[in-house]
Amino acid sequence: MRVHQRDLLTRRWRNVLEPPSEAAFHIQLVSILRWAIRPNVLWWHTPNGGYRNAREAAKLKAMGTLPGVSDLQFHWVEIDKLHRRIRHVLHLELKAKNGLSSEAQASFALAVKLLGDDYEIARSVDDALGILRACGLLRNDVRIEHSL
Repeated sequence: MRVHQRDLLTRRWRNVLEPPSEAAFHIQLVSILRWAIRPNVLWWHTPNGGYRNAREAAKLKAMGTLPGVSDLQFHWVEIDKLHRRIRHVLHLELKAKNGLSSEAQASFALAVKLLGDDYEIARSVDDALGILRACGLLRNDVRIEHSL
């Protein structure tokens, strides 16, 4: 997205690229994952954020909504050399370039790490794809070339 910005030195107006918002980054990543993730991976987005009126927020809290839950969760099974099923879970938090984790997010990250799950923070689509590729969650028959 382009925005109009005034140069501090020349005082002229110019068009510059605005870094994508966290939501835009999230949507771009999910659109790639819909065709690039291995079919035996169960994954989803947990919609904890966004605007909610007080009544809806109270209802969600009563229903067990957990503050700080990661944006995306990935579950998959691998078979080891002894033919045992090993279950893996990756919690992926998506942050805009300078976004900081909240206290609730840091607490959630610690809790899932203590359970033995993986927790990662991605700051771009390429960063997220690198994490997913390192975990072996992307299809081998699909080549992904992405850049902003």
